[in-house]
Amino acid sequence: MSEEYTLEWQADGGVRLSGCLTFRTCAALFEELERHGDIDTGGGPIDLSAVEQVDSAGLALLLEWQARQKTGGRRLAIVNAPAGLLRLARLADAADLLNLSGRNDAAA
Repeated sequence: MSEEYTLEWQADGGVRLSGCLTFRTCAALFEELERHGDIDTGGGPIDLSAVEQVDSAGLALLLEWQARQKTGGRRLAIVNAPAGLLRLARLADAADLLNLSGRNDAAA
């Protein structure tokens, strides 16, 4: 498994993340998102269906992303989260804060 990520803006305004959301990738991903200005998915979801690995840095990045939306009166939908992220979010009592759903709603 490669310690890389890709970020694609979708036609519906959402964002599709793939690869890894880990300590090794989150700083670069955060910088890329900052270059695009305030995170705005245009109402589309953040799709994590192709995310292979997530650690606490990935959770923190998603929480920051959601917090920035909240200050603008918006709320992101984060969909197709991998099981590892769902576990981390539940342990941190952050699943509701993230507006997070799992892959096929399994283990959500």
